[in-house]
Amino acid sequence: VCGSPLLQAFTGLELSRIVMGDTDLELEHLQPKAKYEGYTAASAVVVWLWSLLKELDKNQRKCFLSFVTGSDRAPVGGLSELQLIIQKAGAATVEAGRIGEGGKVEMLRLPTAHTCFNTLLLPEYSSQEQLGTALRMAIENTEGFGLE
Repeated sequence: VCGSPLLQAFTGLELSRIVMGDTDLELEHLQPKAKYEGYTAASAVVVWLWSLLKELDKNQRKCFLSFVTGSDRAPVGGLSELQLIIQKAGAATVEAGRIGEGGKVEMLRLPTAHTCFNTLLLPEYSSQEQLGTALRMAIENTEGFGLE
């Protein structure tokens, strides 16, 4: 299709990986190169996050990857080539209003991301269940740039 000598240097498999990305979606491959801002690798929320990521099915892993990087595909070389940044994003809940006298309503803050920088902004959740609920809600309801 294209007579470029550059394309002659690649095998079909190599060219496919360059164009389509790697099929490695084992999210734990992100862990060794991950950087933390406001958290450490031993912070409870971070430990819970890695545990939850291991439990995701293939579709949820693609959603998480898309949520954090803007693409549901791994780069050439796999996810171990990607540097994920997990940044602390404040409290897990915000006051959403008041009911009656003194009764306050709190809303759960969802994780957010800066896809250009592979950065996950993660509030400090009080339990693994709370983190799991918020993470699933965020990754399953993200729109991204709306490009397909």
